[in-house]
Amino acid sequence: MLNVAVVGAGYIGLSHIAAYNQIENAQVVAVVNRSLEKRQEGAKEAGGKGYATLKDALANEKIDLVDICLPTALHEEFVIEAANAKCHVLCEKPVTFTLESYDRMIKACEDNGVYFMVAQVARFWPEFITIKDYVDRGELGDIHMIYEKRLSRHPNWSNWHRNPEISGGGLYDMNIHDIDYLYTLFGMPEELYASGWKSPSGCWNHVSTNISWSNGAKAVVETSLEMTGEFPFSIEFRGTGDKGTIHYAMRGGRNIKDEASASFYFFPEGGESQELEADQKDMFVTEISSYINAIENGIEVPVTPAESRDVLKITLAIKKSLETGEVVKL
Repeated sequence: MLNVAVVGAGYIGLSHIAAYNQIENAQVVAVVNRSLEKRQEGAKEAGGKGYATLKDALANEKIDLVDICLPTALHEEFVIEAANAKCHVLCEKPVTFTLESYDRMIKACEDNGVYFMVAQVARFWPEFITIKDYVDRGELGDIHMIYEKRLSRHPNWSNWHRNPEISGGGLYDMNIHDIDYLYTLFGMPEELYASGWKSPSGCWNHVSTNISWSNGAKAVVETSLEMTGEFPFSIEFRGTGDKGTIHYAMRGGRNIKDEASASFYFFPEGGESQELEADQKDMFVTEISSYINAIENGIEVPVTPAESRDVLKITLAIKKSLETGEVVKL
């Protein structure tokens, strides 16, 4: 049984706590948040205790794993603090803003012999697991084009997403989901070109990226964190090859799966369309369980530090293209 401290009791922190409540070999013993109200709410959900600082939690509880669910600008500080306390670290995406910061985090974890993983939850989304299986089995054949989108209004549980120095805006907070997922399909791209709109606060919140791989695969990725009015949270994936097309579209509410509806089909070349059913397991439970399994069995984590570094490198290349208007080679 792993004892867990969840740092941050906002929307994602509470989502992680709910996941731990369904995992038999882990228990949340501490919830850390500066806000008394939020840490009390998180501690009540977890059946653990609330603390104002990670230092206090470490001093009063036996903790094996620290799960960091804070704004991006705070990740490095808490990853290093947790690693130096000999705790394994699960850190929410986006992990950080620069490769230098990321490398300091990884070094702290390596020096202390602890497991580190970035919580790239889109990899564990049921429909995306099915899509990857179709791609890996060659059901689409030679892939001609991928289209992927993720569109949202600003989250309504906080305002820190509007500050590029804290969140990085849509480029980091939203776009990185789809970049990470495409990386699981095709690896490191060959080149990319991005265009977009920067908010008055300095966030790249509307981004469209064209990506090419050496194997001939190409993708268009559309991201927005600043849709207007009552525009619903929307996800879409369309992959077309010479053997078939797979298409997934999900429409939620303000947040990820509020009042969600979805369409999921495979259209084989020369055959009838097939409605697909993905195994509807909770993505946070799948993600965290896989990480805990790696720790307990001494095996590689499902999202490796090297992979997350590559994904950050791709994100920085997109930022460079947005700022220069140039094609960026990787």
